Amino acid sequence: MSVTTLPDLNLLPAEALKALVRAQHEQLLSRETEIEHLKLLLAKLQRMQFGRKSEKLTQQIEQLELRLEELQARPAESTSQASPSAATASSVFISTPTKPARRPLPRSSATSNPQT
Repeated sequence: MSVTTLPDLNLLPAEALKALVRAQHEQLLSRETEIEHLKLLLAKLQRMQFGRKSEKLTQQIEQLELRLEELQARPAESTSQASPSAATASSVFISTPTKPARRPLPRSSATSNPQT
């Protein structure tokens, strides 16, 4: 974890200060977005937990809870470290059960011969 020092703000031109503020704001927004995403994902997994295959969901819930706790516990970090965490959150894949495909009904002999 590398810590970058803040440059002397008195020596920076106005444009550089504005760019620094924008970068910090974008980092904060992405971090908040990731936290909200994880909270929604946790809520969804907890609702699904009592359905079929709940054993697999328990492990996913625990991993997401740990990730959420990490994000909420640590202070906002540099932009270079915010991007890997966003990639981690977006790489979480939840498989939802799919309905089996229906096959067409077999043609009966009664419908093929209407003169009976």
